[in-house]
Amino acid sequence: MKALRLALLELRRFRGPLLRRLVPVGLALVPLLYGSLYLWSNWDPYGKTDQIPVAVVIEDQAVTANGQVVDAGKQFEQQLRATPKFQWHFVDRRAAADGLEHGRYYFTITVPRDFSAKLVSAQNPIPERATLDIQLNDANNFIVGVVADVARSELQNQVNSAAHAAYAKAIYGDLTLVKQQLDVAVSGVHALVDSSVLAQQGTAALAAGLDGSTAGATQISDGVRQLAQASSEVDGAVTQLVDTGTATLPTAAGALSNASTAAAQSLDIVSGSADLVRQLADQGNAGLQQLGAAHPELLADPTFRLVLDRGQAIATTAGNAADSARRAHDAATQAGDQANQLAGNVDAVRQNLRAAAAPLHALTAGATVVSGGAVQISNSLASLQAATRTLQTGADQLNSGATKVADTVDTAAAKIPETSPEQTAAAADVLGSPVGIVSHNLNPAGLYGRGLTPFFFAIALWVLGLLAYLFIQPLNQRAAASRISPVTVAVAGWLPVAGIAVAGGLILYGVVQVGLRLNPVHPIWTAGLMILAAAAFVAIDHFLRVAFGVVGEALSLVLLILQLTSCGGLYPVETTPAPFRMIHPLMPMTYLVDGLRVTVSGGLTGNLLRDIAVLLGFLLVGLACTTFVVHRHRNWTLDRLHPAVEV
Repeated sequence: MKALRLALLELRRFRGPLLRRLVPVGLALVPLLYGSLYLWSNWDPYGKTDQIPVAVVIEDQAVTANGQVVDAGKQFEQQLRATPKFQWHFVDRRAAADGLEHGRYYFTITVPRDFSAKLVSAQNPIPERATLDIQLNDANNFIVGVVADVARSELQNQVNSAAHAAYAKAIYGDLTLVKQQLDVAVSGVHALVDSSVLAQQGTAALAAGLDGSTAGATQISDGVRQLAQASSEVDGAVTQLVDTGTATLPTAAGALSNASTAAAQSLDIVSGSADLVRQLADQGNAGLQQLGAAHPELLADPTFRLVLDRGQAIATTAGNAADSARRAHDAATQAGDQANQLAGNVDAVRQNLRAAAAPLHALTAGATVVSGGAVQISNSLASLQAATRTLQTGADQLNSGATKVADTVDTAAAKIPETSPEQTAAAADVLGSPVGIVSHNLNPAGLYGRGLTPFFFAIALWVLGLLAYLFIQPLNQRAAASRISPVTVAVAGWLPVAGIAVAGGLILYGVVQVGLRLNPVHPIWTAGLMILAAAAFVAIDHFLRVAFGVVGEALSLVLLILQLTSCGGLYPVETTPAPFRMIHPLMPMTYLVDGLRVTVSGGLTGNLLRDIAVLLGFLLVGLACTTFVVHRHRNWTLDRLHPAVEV
């Protein structure tokens, strides 16, 4: 209670004129002026970058690649207009340079003329890298350059997305063309398969026809051979008859009649055989002509033409042989009729015999020729039959190969999807930005100023302790010289400023909450931590002021500077030089900043409890040290009687 009375006694010194009464109030408002103004000015700077004027110069010329028009500069301009990160001003190069020099623009972005051309150069053997030119002027504002560096990566992502989208459109255009060409190939291959089936059927029919022709040619050859043999026998008999007829004619008139009858019968057989040969030859020739009409390509085959000609020759020769046989038959019949007259007219008989022998000689010669031709026809048909088998094997192989090709082309065509302009646009958009990055924050601060609140709150509370003892006495000298406990004296000197600091901290917290919507995750813990930190900071400043007098104020300022650089309020402490990392855990502001981050944005409760314990330790150690100094001050020395620095 004595400490409280001594503290109130110190505050009563500010009674009187209004200006003196406003000193404690002004001190209580120091944290508000310092902390709130800084936070207000920096609450959401990145959320207002659209107010920063930036010049954009688009000089790009569109190009055509794979049938697709690539105008990356225009697309980049559209993206910038759709995402107003900055206050874009689309001007020419001269206006941009003049505005950057005179401060109308904070930086410029230039898209060169060959931007699209270099983007599509990826299809060339030696591609070129497209570039954007960002020009800064730190004489206008250095921090804008830092912001521009951050925006540079976003701009590069937008440009890359535009480039990838252009490439994807070209690729899908080629893919559509390939799909169309494969469809044509599919139709052609299936037509080839159908044609190969017809070829198989045609060669099979040709083989069957040749088999029949070969069989007919064999029959013709056998019949002609029999005809030639019979003709030879008749010719020999007639020749013998003619040769010996003169001598034996008178006595062989009866035998001649019998022989003429036999010759007539033989010639009748020969005539029938010749007719049969002619019919078979005509049938074979008709079959060959039908085969040639069904397969015009055979007409160009020499062997087939030879067979056709020989068949016609056989038919002609057989017809001539049949006519000769009939004439011989008629002659033999007449010879039989005239045999009875032979005795009376020997000369006439001899002439008739010679006339009958002449057709037989011709028939024998013709039958021999026809027999040789029939053999050649049989041999030629055998060769043609072998060639037909080879042709049929080739047709089978053609059908098998065409079927495999058709299956392969069908599979390839099925793997290429049907694409529409809408599908192509959607695919180009996905391929333009194939990876979407989804970020999560365990304890988001949200705004730039909200993240800096712990740092500025800590500075504001420390500055209050630094300034307060310029107006409020750190100790009641009468109490210090009396028998009052040093603890009471120390607490009494600390309590007035601590109360003002607590009030100032709560005012700062309340104004920021109402005016800037701080909305901490743990509002009660935030207020309690502010109270504890205010008390601890004042205890440290009070100790320095009591122990070192005016020099203590300078030490408090130095301590503030050290804490600003080592508490990690702006940048991670790992990015600072080694000396600052070493003193980081020794600074009281470190624990207020860390604790307020937990209460404002959320975090580990264990860290908050640790920070509270450390700040409470600083408070108790500060009061203890002040108590020790008060105890020592009760022993007067020459240095205390004549201090080097007067207040």
